[in-house]
Amino acid sequence: MNWNNIDLNSPYERDQNILDSYDSDTLLLEIEHNCPEINRDTVRKQALYEINLKAKVAKEILEANLDNYVKEALKYRNMK
Repeated sequence: MNWNNIDLNSPYERDQNILDSYDSDTLLLEIEHNCPEINRDTVRKQALYEINLKAKVAKEILEANLDNYVKEALKYRNMK
């Protein structure tokens, strides 16, 4: 799949998450492996680092596909 040119006519590509999920198990695993000292501040820092990274990637995907989203949204609006 080309994240820089999502094919919105493809059910598979259309169904892919542009923002990856982030669950508690993942955070706990990251804390265990990435935080030499575990406290509120290090947990917050680890979580926010990952959240911001995922948001950055999602924004890049959005920017790369804005024309695709506009075209597809206009197509649906004109079908009404």
